[in-house]
Amino acid sequence: MAHTKFHASDPAAGLPVQPDDVSFSGISWFVVILTVTTLFCAGVVWVMFRVIDNRVVAADAPRSPVARPTGELPPGPNLLTDEPSGLKTFRESEQNALTSYGWIDRNAGTLRIPIDRAKDLLIQKGLPSR
Repeated sequence: MAHTKFHASDPAAGLPVQPDDVSFSGISWFVVILTVTTLFCAGVVWVMFRVIDNRVVAADAPRSPVARPTGELPPGPNLLTDEPSGLKTFRESEQNALTSYGWIDRNAGTLRIPIDRAKDLLIQKGLPSR
């Protein structure tokens, strides 16, 4: 045990002095044992995760022979992966349908006219009445 000794001044004669009973070697050993134990436990956990991962891979079902190759998309409709781009494309096609002439069904003779022209014709001719 280490005892603290004051070199600068001598304690008063006759007064009891309480020794400093701090064991620095005990603290050092505690830190060393704690570090070794922590590293050992981390190693055990790492090994167990590797074992469990190998078991999962071994127990995994083999790929079906009729499955599609990796990276090939299934037949549509598929999930949207880029919604803003899809919405922009949809709005452009709707805007084009509302503002241009075109065929709806060429065999039946059905045409599409711009919405503004359709409103003007409706105002001129009116709605049919009974």
